[in-house]
Parts: sequence; structure tokens; C-alpha cells
Amino acid sequence: RSKPFEAVMEEARRLAAEGVTELNLIAEDTNQWGSDFGGGDPRRLAELLRALAEIPEIRRMSLLYCYPSYFSEELIAAIAEVDKVCKYIDIPLQHISDNVLRAMNRPPRAYTENLLRKLRARIPGLVLRTTFITGFPGETAEDHAELVKFAKEMRFERAGIFAYSEEEGTPAATLTNQVPMEVRQSRRDELTAIVQDAQREYAESLVGQTLEVVIDKPGEGGFG
Repeated sequence: RSKPFEAVMEEARRLAAEGVTELNLIAEDTNQWGSDFGGGDPRRLAELLRALAEIPEIRRMSLLYCYPSYFSEELIAAIAEVDKVCKYIDIPLQHISDNVLRAMNRPPRAYTENLLRKLRARIPGLVLRTTFITGFPGETAEDHAELVKFAKEMRFERAGIFAYSEEEGTPAATLTNQVPMEVRQSRRDELTAIVQDAQREYAESLVGQTLEVVIDKPGEGGFG
């Protein structure tokens, strides 16, 4: 269930009073927040972002785990227009081949591509992060090639690539057309190399710019 609007606002104000300046909005499907409020409360994530931005102490807000099925025009506008909202969207796509998307019960490729084009066009400076799964049951060499081509074209700034693994109790684990583990891993490695190249390209594009950053904790160098 969605946490009530006022409960979220109360928690945010309390955190701000304690010195917090950045909020991460996280749920299993963050952009579906408020869809279970019913007709009595029409406020959704777009309205919440705008209200949270009114808290003076809050300087940044990030959205995590926004599935492609539930992006409203109002939400896209809020992300683009509210300065305190980081222009960063974590949108787990999992695949792009319609064959695999149907098996995953996810929106078709055409819908996803239209959404990504809209997000890129409407939100200047947008950074997109996604996740892909290789070797989902029934994935063919053609499906994988389609995913590889898509990743090369989209050039996601961030991405996580995972080889499919059976999880007990899930419908996919009972399917008979399982892909051999070595094939899953080989496809994962190929796709990982592609997204790492895109990530390097994005990082190099930032050279020479002055950026505001948040340091979580000191490290020993590198990305550790």
C-alpha cells in the first residue's frame, strides 16, 4: 500500500529538521505511488514531488525503481520542471525483444521506445539507468541480438546486467525452455561490455565541467 501523502510530508519535514538535505523516493514501483488512494485523493507522485520541493531545507530528490508502465504526463513534467528533482531515472527494462517481454508480462518494445524518446526529449540532461536480464527462459539468439543492438543505440548512462537465475516459486522457474547457464553468462558478459563502453563515454563527456556532488563516505581511491 502507498504511504499516505501527509505521512510522507511529515516524515520529510522531520528529516529536514534533523539536517537531511537529500531525499530518495524508493518503492517496489515508485511511480505507481498513490494509485491505490482511490477517488478521494487524486494526488500522485507528481504532486508529491512538487510539495516536497517546497521544504526549504531539502536540496535534492531522487527517484528509484520507476517501471515504464506508469509514467504519466504530469510526472514527466514534474521531473523536468522541479529543480530539486535530480534528472536521473532508474527504469528497469529487463529486455527489449517483444518475445521476451511477453514472457515477462511487460509492455511491448514500441511502448518502451516511445517512452524513452519522450523522457529524453522532455527532460534536459537526463541520466537513464536500467537493468537487463540475459538468458530469460525462451530467449533466443535473435532476441539477444536485438537487445545488444538496442543497448548500443540507446547508450544508457548507467546499467546493471544480470544473468537470469531460477527463483523458486516463480512462474519462470517452471518453464521448460531454460537457457543453459553458460549461454546466459556469455550473453551477460557481451552486454556488460557494451554498457560499460557507454558509461565510459558518458563519464568522458563530463570532463571539464564543474558539478555539484554528494560524497557518501571517504574511500581509498577509485570507486571503492
